[in-house]
Amino acid sequence: MKKMLLLYNPKAGRAHIARNLDMIIQRFSRGGYEVIVYPTQEGLGAREILRGRGVEGIDLVVCCGGDGTLHHTTNGLLAWDNPPELGYLPVGSTNDYANSLGLPKTLEGGLDTILEGETKVLDVGNFGGEYFNYVAAFGAFAAVSYSTPQSTKNSMGHLAYIMEGLKNLPIGQTYPARVEVNGKVLEEDYIFGTVCNTNYIGGFSMAGKVDTMLDDGQFEVLLIKAPQSVLELNALAGKLLARDFDNEFMTMTQASQVRFTFPKKTAWTLDGEFGGDVTQVEIAVRPQALRMRV
Repeated sequence: MKKMLLLYNPKAGRAHIARNLDMIIQRFSRGGYEVIVYPTQEGLGAREILRGRGVEGIDLVVCCGGDGTLHHTTNGLLAWDNPPELGYLPVGSTNDYANSLGLPKTLEGGLDTILEGETKVLDVGNFGGEYFNYVAAFGAFAAVSYSTPQSTKNSMGHLAYIMEGLKNLPIGQTYPARVEVNGKVLEEDYIFGTVCNTNYIGGFSMAGKVDTMLDDGQFEVLLIKAPQSVLELNALAGKLLARDFDNEFMTMTQASQVRFTFPKKTAWTLDGEFGGDVTQVEIAVRPQALRMRV
């Protein structure tokens, strides 16, 4: 019998997985798996569980939670040579990456995908040694996903990100940066910057506006200049809501590698988790590093 390691976040998505855990285990058991279950908890997340237990003899790791839980699972898996395939049951508050992957929105559909779906190889990003699945970001919106309380995310979904993000757009707050990308050097005062591999950020769809492929060895780099007045701020907000990324405020390009240098330590978020404070970091794509059921 094949072996499955099931990791779940008991708090994610209004504890949806915890309430349905018995049904999930039975479904996987009928699908031919011996299921080993680990709940994540403070001080013992998915990364620590995978580090301590290892993956030898495991055919499939299933992650149940939000983008943050998936982030830690990915880092735990990629610490091993020849990691097993990954299944993902998204039950977070926005599930940006799951939306980009086209994963089902129902629990039953997610279980079917893991048991009967195809295997897709996916790129991941390397942020100075820390892996991320779909987004690394700094600036006005960067802290929103990890500073917004879990209870607020659960009750309000992506509206919580929008509301918190609007609070973080003060005039005069800038993030000076030197950006080296595709043989060019850009130096500006920015309000936000991201290196991402997704059609969704904070619950907003960018499909049709950004030609994103999750396995092409390229990530999208978006840089937003800091507005100098309330008038410019309003104009910028309008372009963001219209998903207009080709204008005087924004630079968007694709790259497999980009280097950021800041005059002082600047906080980053990785897949909605705090990514650390850095003055310099190189971000590179690790192509087709992760095998996932989709």
